[in-house]
Amino acid sequence: MNFFKKKAFEDERIVNAKNKIYAEIYIVVVAISVISVILKYYIFNLGPISIVTELVILIVGGLYYVYRSTSLGIVSAEVEMHDSKNKWSQQKKNVVSSIALGVGIALVFGINSAVQYTEGMTQSITYFLLTAFVSLLIYLPFFFIFLVAGGQALKHRSDRAIDKMLDDASGDGDEKY
Repeated sequence: MNFFKKKAFEDERIVNAKNKIYAEIYIVVVAISVISVILKYYIFNLGPISIVTELVILIVGGLYYVYRSTSLGIVSAEVEMHDSKNKWSQQKKNVVSSIALGVGIALVFGINSAVQYTEGMTQSITYFLLTAFVSLLIYLPFFFIFLVAGGQALKHRSDRAIDKMLDDASGDGDEKY
């Protein structure tokens, strides 16, 4: 029983300012982690073991954001706002992005294979087509599943969280008046 506890009233402006500062701190931490990964791995050639901490910070931070934004229903609201403001829906953009990424990576790998590992024009064309086709078979489904199906799963989970919040707010219906 908290009879003597004072309720803390907070100014909304101060709370929003604090949240903005926390967001900026997160961006600084991510930037420092990325710079550290680049320096350790590419400049100093320390190997993958040396960047484990930074990768954990980056991956866990991203996963936590995805978890919290879906559990609070923010993803659904963002998708609805995006779809109402833009000509292309979020799902259509995800499909196009997954196809563009898959084809882009396949072309880069095909060109790399044709330039570095061949002798003669016929072998270059064969290596390019073979590498590009196999890369397309590997990366296109991966990006499609990751971007399109993952986006739909997150939106569905966010929709369920919103429905649950609305059900909790409206009550059980078993109350006596």
